[in-house]
Amino acid sequence: MSTVYDVAVVGSRGFLGSAIAAGLAARGSRVTGFTRTDPVLVDDALAPRAVDVPVLVWAAGGITPTVAQEEPARVEAELAAFRSFARAAASRPAPPRIVLLSTGGAMYGGAGRPPYAETDAPHPPNAYGAYKLAQERVLADAGLAATAMRVANAYGPGQRGDHGQGVLAIWMRAALAGAPIRLYGGGTVARDYVHVDDVVDAVARVIARPDAPPVVNIGSGVPTPLCDLLDVLTHAIGADGVRVEHLPSRGVDPDSTWLDVSLAHDALGWEPRVGLAEGIAGMWERRAA
Repeated sequence: MSTVYDVAVVGSRGFLGSAIAAGLAARGSRVTGFTRTDPVLVDDALAPRAVDVPVLVWAAGGITPTVAQEEPARVEAELAAFRSFARAAASRPAPPRIVLLSTGGAMYGGAGRPPYAETDAPHPPNAYGAYKLAQERVLADAGLAATAMRVANAYGPGQRGDHGQGVLAIWMRAALAGAPIRLYGGGTVARDYVHVDDVVDAVARVIARPDAPPVVNIGSGVPTPLCDLLDVLTHAIGADGVRVEHLPSRGVDPDSTWLDVSLAHDALGWEPRVGLAEGIAGMWERRAA
């Protein structure tokens, strides 16, 4: 184990990365973080601070669903940088374990039907899912010990809703600005929403288990239609603070999807603990403060 750090978090200033870094530190781990201005890869080698860290959590989130759809060249550049990182990590005498924050909401589909399990073949319905699957394959090709955590739609305090990612954060930002909340389609499309605190707990459990599965779903295991999600948010905000603009489907969003999270329970002893109403109320309270 490193004489300085137990865990490094790449993307430590982002929504999930900052929560993971803080949560692991609160559990007693010695944590260091890397950002775009303080990168983990320097001259095609791991940064000195990362060299002997035994576990590296990749939570960098520069590519969002909107960016993936509209800027394919940026996606390719990010993947090229990720391949360089994987080669540098694999070249170490004692390569680190990698915990990759992948996607559950944009990984599955095709002929299968939800809830999706890890044994279901990946079938990304959009460019973002294809990007995350490519990251998983980069780690496998490099021969690194890794766990890809296929996280559902994460939400919670600290989420900003930038670049079209994080429907609750986007809706809250609109409500605070006095703008209408935009609901695309009929509101029947269902998603799996998991609170950031539950994601942090799952990451900590993966790190604590060297035999953690190579792929594991992390979600609530419950489908929530957008119209129901809006009802929960309206209850938290108050009906007077919510205006809704109904718009046609954008045609790029995945069909209804939610996850089978039984493997996370069986292999890690993990289960989601923050209920949707509780989580949304707490997120709104922090956002509106």
